[in-house]
Amino acid sequence: MKYCLKKTAILSVCVAVFLTACAKKEEQKPLNHKLNIAVSSYVPYTFAKSVLGNLANLTLLIPPGTEAHAFEPSPKTIKELKQSQIFFYISNFLEPWALKLDKKAVMLAEGLPKVLPNDPHFWMSFDNAEVMARNMADYVIKIRPDFEMQIKQNLFTFSKEMENLKHLYSSILPSCKERTIYHVGHLAFGYIALDYGLNFKALFSSDMDQEPSAKEIAELVKAIKENGVKYIFSEEQLNPALAETIAKETDAKILMLNTVEDITKQEFAEGKTYQNLMLENLKNIAIGLYCEGE
Repeated sequence: MKYCLKKTAILSVCVAVFLTACAKKEEQKPLNHKLNIAVSSYVPYTFAKSVLGNLANLTLLIPPGTEAHAFEPSPKTIKELKQSQIFFYISNFLEPWALKLDKKAVMLAEGLPKVLPNDPHFWMSFDNAEVMARNMADYVIKIRPDFEMQIKQNLFTFSKEMENLKHLYSSILPSCKERTIYHVGHLAFGYIALDYGLNFKALFSSDMDQEPSAKEIAELVKAIKENGVKYIFSEEQLNPALAETIAKETDAKILMLNTVEDITKQEFAEGKTYQNLMLENLKNIAIGLYCEGE
């Protein structure tokens, strides 16, 4: 218990320092003639908040509390798109409906430095997140060159925040005594495992389209028991019943990880950013894998 408290205290200090730095950003002056921009999920929404700031009116098409992979556009969605000047989405794999609705939709997952064949959650790599944010910035600057200075300032701040996150992750995760994330969720955290030398075992596929079989569940339970795993991971948007059943059978505790694309209504109301959510992920991974930190 003392060990966990020590880790949590270290991480809390890191988070406090990081968020304080973010809070010191210079306040932007309001501008007229904002762009009306629609975004598919919370990933481009939070990137736009950081990179575009008050230069755009944002419309989030997939409402908070909605499972992104199961989203089907409604007449309301189509109406909102018609009122927008730009529509950003992540990729054709994750949002196959995007180009069907808007042939001019702008895909952000272009020119990424890291692409895993079975994990389309590209933004979970900080290097990819920087490129996606830059793609957004470059596109808007082409349309509104008068926004260039403000956007580049915002992008510079965002890049510094990514560097800070990478430093925190690389300072803490290599020290983990346990090296495997047992996830009662979908294949969404492979980039974290790749970047920081961890193993990642997910029960579902990358898009939650296929329920795990009884055999797959039994194999995961067996691995958890055989390796003496004390913590398993799940996701806020998933039905907690399966994770709770596995936790009860293995005597493990549950910690949450956030994919950023699916957030709760409360997290949206609180204005949780990509940076906030990735810090929360780090905190829970550090507890679950027994990481010492700096």
